Amino acid sequence: MTSLFATPEFAAGAEIGLRAIALYGCVILGALLTLLWKQEIGIYLLALLLPLQTTRYHLHAFPLGANIVDILLLCTIAGALLRPAPSLRRKSVIGGFLVGIAFFYYISLWRGAFFLDGSLPLWFDNVRLVDYKNFMVMPLLTLAAALTLRTRRQLAIVLAICAATAFAVDLSYLKSSIGRDFTHYSEVTRDAGPLGYAGENGLAAYAVEITAFLLPFLALKRHALAKAALLVVLIANVTCVLFSYSREAYLALAASLCFLAVVRLRWLLVPLLLVGIAWQAVLPTAVQERVSMTYSQPGEGETPKLDASAQERVRLWADAMALFHENPIFGVGFLTYAHMDRVGAYRDTHNFYLKMLVETGIIGLLLFLSQLLLFFREGYQLFRSATDSFLSLFGIGFAALMLAAAIVNIFGDRWMFIQVDSNLWILLGCLLCASSLAVAESPAPEPAEAIPARIKTDGFHLAPEASMVR
Repeated sequence: MTSLFATPEFAAGAEIGLRAIALYGCVILGALLTLLWKQEIGIYLLALLLPLQTTRYHLHAFPLGANIVDILLLCTIAGALLRPAPSLRRKSVIGGFLVGIAFFYYISLWRGAFFLDGSLPLWFDNVRLVDYKNFMVMPLLTLAAALTLRTRRQLAIVLAICAATAFAVDLSYLKSSIGRDFTHYSEVTRDAGPLGYAGENGLAAYAVEITAFLLPFLALKRHALAKAALLVVLIANVTCVLFSYSREAYLALAASLCFLAVVRLRWLLVPLLLVGIAWQAVLPTAVQERVSMTYSQPGEGETPKLDASAQERVRLWADAMALFHENPIFGVGFLTYAHMDRVGAYRDTHNFYLKMLVETGIIGLLLFLSQLLLFFREGYQLFRSATDSFLSLFGIGFAALMLAAAIVNIFGDRWMFIQVDSNLWILLGCLLCASSLAVAESPAPEPAEAIPARIKTDGFHLAPEASMVR
């Protein structure tokens, strides 16, 4: 047993080792309780652990530690099948759509195998099939949540865990930033925090998506203490977004705030107008420098030019479009671009829409756009139809999250990173449950015979006997 812990992961010290042992023990216990007692425990643990990628690395030294996400997910689904919850009151096309798109991507994997002249995606010794499986874990999160969650209390717990995890991400990022100089923009001050290989822009995308989702809950009429805690989380999130220096996150944050201000939170219009008019006085100097450097003017009278980062993206996009024109309908195959060495060392198009266009063609892009629209509409419909304030705010929060996700994916691939988008998929399952609750709680229509007949006469409603000529 001692040799189990004699690994590089535990060489940093006894404190880290004890934390890892405690975490592993809690996760294994949670998996057992999920399977044998309450299946929602698995959803709670997944919502807590999935964004914390570097924390999950500490579990890799233990038996099956690298597969802990798969284990929790399987235990949750198995627990839901062993102890089935009541059926959802509202049926949605989302489940069928996700099955169809998973099948489409798998067929596209085969197309990619022939295009690359590589091995067929038949077993997990195929790298692209492993990547496909890891990607499909995210829709399975939606399935697990939809099979498991049935009460408003369970939805509130998931929401609280997502907020607490976001705060933990913020604290980790801010702690790692101590001692850095943020008075002026510098690339060396950027950090991915606990999101690991998702990178600095991935961290910013995660923070802006969860901010867009949580912000509407400030409109709850009661729960002052919970709203105060939520406000602290939102301030920490926005701070991390600002000092991530991610321009895509700035744009997504502005768009989602404008959307929420128009449809629900009118008080947001005041700070938005203030920032829009006086951003040079309100925003930190380093953030202003990051925004301003997008275009640079070499000399007087010369045409402004994009900065090096933006120019590199434009070069990648031009290459992606050239490849798309060669294979416009079905593309070159799902998850192929990373193996093609098209532009230097880059393995991504830095635009998920172009990635879909290149790899899955026009058909794949239309499916992805339909997916975004379908998810957004599900949230917005709940906002419009729910009579319960909590459920209505859940719907508009999810719609705002989808808007932010749609924007950040214009400037990079954030859709394939589970540590960035795990919230999106778990909350989608919660949204299906919330929509079902809204249907169950909506007042039943009165029977026709219980409604007295009315006769319309010149704008007045008269009872039948009052309108009769005697």
